[in-house]
Amino acid sequence: MQMQRKLQKFMSKEKINLLQQQLVECQNIEKQHKLMNGKLYKEIDKLKQENTQLKKENEVIREGNDYLGIYSDDLINEVKTLSDDMTGAVETGSTLVKKNNRNILFMTSIQGLIRYTQRITAIYKKIKKN
Repeated sequence: MQMQRKLQKFMSKEKINLLQQQLVECQNIEKQHKLMNGKLYKEIDKLKQENTQLKKENEVIREGNDYLGIYSDDLINEVKTLSDDMTGAVETGSTLVKKNNRNILFMTSIQGLIRYTQRITAIYKKIKKN
């Protein structure tokens, strides 16, 4: 019986030592976790500041572009209106050319209008995409 108690006492000390080692390891892991968490928060704060700065710069660029008339909504709408008007004129002119195909001057002018309409439409698509 004494032997059993000694064995239990020895096993308890072993278990206590093992648990203490595990506790120390867990505390070290917790320290590392706090350290890494702190570094992550610093990095997040830095990126938030950078994001804020980039938003401000982007706003300045937009205002500058609007002031210069580059890709402003008004310009895009004007080009769209011009493209639509020219497309309507081409459709009407094409119908008249089919009826009066002997008028070479009229046919040539409609062909030129078609080319200009295609160019204006291509320009509109480019500025609308941006």
